Amino acid sequence: MPYVAPLERENAPQDAQPVLDAIEEKFGRSLNLFNTLARQPDVLKGVTEVNDGIQRDLPDKLRELAYLKSSLLNNCEYCSHYHSAAAKKAGVTDAQIDALDRFAESDEFDEQERAVLAYAAELTKTADVQPETVDAVKQFLDDTQLVTLAATVALANFTNRVNHGLGIELP
Repeated sequence: MPYVAPLERENAPQDAQPVLDAIEEKFGRSLNLFNTLARQPDVLKGVTEVNDGIQRDLPDKLRELAYLKSSLLNNCEYCSHYHSAAAKKAGVTDAQIDALDRFAESDEFDEQERAVLAYAAELTKTADVQPETVDAVKQFLDDTQLVTLAATVALANFTNRVNHGLGIELP
């Protein structure tokens, strides 16, 4: 049972309604996370702007691997559900998803993917990243992509905590 009920579009504040319309158009349906955040339209807008921002610069597969890894580490069923599907759409295989908990030793990932996953795991677990982890990522990503990777992991952690803190459920 959610701690805060998601709003239907017509019951959402006026300034949240266009954002909810755009989300429904983008994803083909409304999502409980956004319908709950609609109670605070400025937060809803901020989250969607960050989400739109991380869609640039970083290859989709790397972004989705990072988001999914963070969500799995945080045991966020909601984000893991949606980002598993997004990861598959971006080219992540079922075998890779199954191997995420042992990515460092798995042959399912290349060096670049392992570096991104290590970065996501460290930042999620400790809210810090070791210089050698950053050096490994910077062998493959430029500074703009590194900013996008950090923002992706931060957004994953943010949405994971909002989902847990508000008891947001899958539809």
